[in-house]
Amino acid sequence: MNVFIRVDASIDIGIGHVMRCLALAGRLSKQGNIVSFICREHNGHLCDFIEINGYKVLRLPASQVNFKIPNYTKHSKWLGVPLSVDATQTKKLLRKGFVDLLIVDHYAINEVWEGSLREISNKILVIDDLADRKHDCDFLIDQNYFEDYPSRYHSLVPPHCKTFLGPSYVLLRDEFYDQWSEQKIRSGYVKRILIFFGGIDQTNETGKALATFLKMGRSDIQVDVVVGRSNFYNTELTSICKQYDFLHFYCQVNNIAELMCQADLSIGAGGTTTLERCFLSLPSIVWSVADNQVEICKTLGRKKIIKYLGEKETLEQTFLTQQLENLIGNEVERNEMSRLSYLLMKDNIVNQQTMIKEIVRLDE
Repeated sequence: MNVFIRVDASIDIGIGHVMRCLALAGRLSKQGNIVSFICREHNGHLCDFIEINGYKVLRLPASQVNFKIPNYTKHSKWLGVPLSVDATQTKKLLRKGFVDLLIVDHYAINEVWEGSLREISNKILVIDDLADRKHDCDFLIDQNYFEDYPSRYHSLVPPHCKTFLGPSYVLLRDEFYDQWSEQKIRSGYVKRILIFFGGIDQTNETGKALATFLKMGRSDIQVDVVVGRSNFYNTELTSICKQYDFLHFYCQVNNIAELMCQADLSIGAGGTTTLERCFLSLPSIVWSVADNQVEICKTLGRKKIIKYLGEKETLEQTFLTQQLENLIGNEVERNEMSRLSYLLMKDNIVNQQTMIKEIVRLDE
């Protein structure tokens, strides 16, 4: 089966969409399917990284024209070109071969784009979080945890569309499944903390969390600080970590699941990484760094699965320090967060297998 994935990364978009698509690509490749990516060369793209992971990338050029981009969606400008231009360019790349399955993970793409690709695609799968636009697709995955997640797409997808909704369908890379047997319900003292705010972290939330920890004077706790290669503050953070033997700095790791398993507590952003931590039963202090993370974090916070501190713009240093100190000292709360995380994600492995079987049965 020939599978193509239309997804982008950039300074504005971040890397999360590509990372979850790589997870799905891995699942499909193991079934013997040929998977390729279609990505635009935005500033901060991950085309080279995708190729290093073993996949062919068909590249759309970075926009050289100051297009006036119609607002089909709230995130239309993320395409860099008008929707119709992106669709035409994508079709041109795909004319060379038939597409059995086209996967789309992009907040700027809607039913208009998807419908125009129908002529060369047997089936279309959409990955979404927002439920803010209609889709012309045969499958839809929304792995996030909302109060109303079972009914979010009732009026947004065709009647025949098969939906896979909720955190039990979260797209995880192989490294997380490899660590599943190592995950545990956390108890005891906090001996190791993981700080990770994604691959780019434009506002240096990593530095904020690190400064808070250092003010506590807890040299008895080891801290792993992880950033991506596109992080603007790499030099500054490296310099800070070198000053303390209990701080360990990592850039662009391929073993984040292992680091999560080793940790007793995590500090990080919302989004897919939150569900990755839940999969490994890791208690987490979280604040949202993007609009699409807010409602998910609020829901998980209300359920006491994470300790949600609010949006980055409103988070005060004194409040963060207080919450971190309290959670480090509260074993009962950390243990309960770990237990609830496990219950949230315990069906993921089975549901992933079922989902992949449904997706690859293209003859039905």
